[in-house]
Amino acid sequence: MRSHVEAEALTLHAVAGTHTVLLGWDLASPSGCLGFAIQRTETGGERVWLRGMKTFRSVVPSPTPGSDWSTREHPIQGFQWGDYTAKPGRSYTYAVFALGGPAAAPVELATASVRVRTEVEDDGVHGVFFNRGVAGSQAFAKRFAGYVPARDEGEQSPAMVWLSRGLGEAFVAFCEQAAGAGFGLRGAFYEFTWGTGLKALAAARDRGADVALVVHGRDRDGDGGADTTATQAKAAARRHGVSKGRIIHWRNAANVSALHHHKFLVLLEGGRPVAVWTGSTNLTQGAIFGHSNVGHVIHDPVVAQQYLDEWARLDANDTTAELRASHESDNVVAQVTPPKRGAGVVLAPRHTNSSVLQWFADVFDHGEVSAHITGAFGLNELFRDTLRTTKPATVRTVLLDKWPPREQAVPRTDPNVRISTGAHITGGGLAQWAEEALTGFNTHVRYIHTKIILIDPFGADPVVVTGSANYSKASTVTNEENTLVLRGGGSGPASSRAAIRRVADIYLTEYHRLFMHFVFRSWVERTSMTTGARAEPGHLAEDDSWTEPYYRDGSWQAVQRRVFSGQQAG
Repeated sequence: MRSHVEAEALTLHAVAGTHTVLLGWDLASPSGCLGFAIQRTETGGERVWLRGMKTFRSVVPSPTPGSDWSTREHPIQGFQWGDYTAKPGRSYTYAVFALGGPAAAPVELATASVRVRTEVEDDGVHGVFFNRGVAGSQAFAKRFAGYVPARDEGEQSPAMVWLSRGLGEAFVAFCEQAAGAGFGLRGAFYEFTWGTGLKALAAARDRGADVALVVHGRDRDGDGGADTTATQAKAAARRHGVSKGRIIHWRNAANVSALHHHKFLVLLEGGRPVAVWTGSTNLTQGAIFGHSNVGHVIHDPVVAQQYLDEWARLDANDTTAELRASHESDNVVAQVTPPKRGAGVVLAPRHTNSSVLQWFADVFDHGEVSAHITGAFGLNELFRDTLRTTKPATVRTVLLDKWPPREQAVPRTDPNVRISTGAHITGGGLAQWAEEALTGFNTHVRYIHTKIILIDPFGADPVVVTGSANYSKASTVTNEENTLVLRGGGSGPASSRAAIRRVADIYLTEYHRLFMHFVFRSWVERTSMTTGARAEPGHLAEDDSWTEPYYRDGSWQAVQRRVFSGQQAG
């Protein structure tokens, strides 16, 4: 849900997702502004001031590590903020106050307020479930000080529930919809070791549902070798009772270099597909409780049928060559920008001369107001090429798992291109920031595992791209992948304009949550790497000097101020 208000001095724009509300604002004149305070009132509930980390030096010179402060006393010196403590399906009023006066006793200069209702996670058309993806955070460090989950950690512990934030629970609930005879599940999975998820699939079978799975089975050096993806999956399937009844087909069709990289599950009722679970989430402990992931449910028989047809090809053990031929003839992609209206599924592998990856880059490049992308394994050169062209009025952001090598660096010629990479605060903490730690569940991809492209999500006609594919050459021509492309105005409920705007609001707020969480940490990390000195975040400015870049013509801060306050949404 979105809400916008333009008061005499202050413009305020809010985008509400499920667990996150993104606020952006603009002040007519920044003269004398010390920053902004945010007050949240839950309908029928409490009224609180949102809190931040930075302080005025003259008021609190040495804040305690891990402490936070009311924004009414130590305001936000910026023009956007995220409330990450909201709950789904709740109504909130946000009041933003421009503060001035002395740092020791700020006074209110202007105010504006908006009311929003957060989205429910599943409205019966789309269900979108993001995990926290930020074990290395101040929130986790304060809630569970010194706590590092064990690999055999009970998943009902408060820490594990906090990390999952409904993602694991949603997968189990999806399996539970296969309530007995007359229902079925058809799944295709890559990594397949998460005990709770495997038990949920086995339980559906035991209830009498018809369960059949295709799971990655290509270990390049044989069972028990160093390449253990399939070896571990087979052991987990035996351990958790999924192998009973031979419901698993271990995908081993010729082409050892290809990954069976899918993560989808189709629900059938009366032999017909009614819904599909897809997204970036492998069935592993690290996927649910470690790095960032999304599970996306679509209650649409037409979309679910496309996934079921692909499952049938995989179950028939079609080779890579056969899959390519099928996809080019039966899964034709209309390569137009913006994408055709509706809910489209793009399947891979495709022929080596396929232009689908270029089309994804063209879709990303089509963003007029803003464009956002994640990269678990860096950013492909086709996307980097789009960023070399300067777009003075467009916000473009890139969220990566880690800094790429120099030869794959994201172009920085356009100052409006902002980059954030996974990182956490180590080495005993940093000023008022407490030391953070990861779960240890993930070794290869530690932070960002989502595969997301968002085009003009602030506007009335957003595009959302999500799924299993990493927008790489391998994910297009070699690996077995699925990508969901959503644009409103299609013929079914799942692609109505209202449905896609709702989905875009959820994805935007979660993307921005992750981007902003990591941008400070990656700055600290890069500063330390390049200078050899520990970066210090410093204190709040005690006058209005901090506002200068936000009102300088042509600065990226000025562009973001206008975009996030909803004044360029279109």
